[in-house]
Amino acid sequence: MKISQLTLQNLLVHLNEEEEALSEDEISYINSLKEAAISYVKGQTGIKEIDTEDDNGRKLDDYEDLTTVVLVLVADMYDNRQYSVDKSSVNKVAESILGLYRFNLVPGESK
Repeated sequence: MKISQLTLQNLLVHLNEEEEALSEDEISYINSLKEAAISYVKGQTGIKEIDTEDDNGRKLDDYEDLTTVVLVLVADMYDNRQYSVDKSSVNKVAESILGLYRFNLVPGESK
């Protein structure tokens, strides 16, 4: 699954939550966590767009395993009710996958 295809229903399944059991505020919170996770992935990889190519010809949807990172980050933030990700406590799976795509650390790719 690609990040652009990640729906609230996908998130709720991953979080083991039922939409009917959640308030509007909780659903809004989960959507906010998704956006925060995507922003974190963008910052860590240097890939700026989800479903359209950025200046380097990349998009997050090119790397389906980054969807797993978004899901893991959302679950970690939801379970811990954190609004930010502390580098010292990032999930090992998420950190490993992100390490594969840290294009912003490649010399000559500063766009």
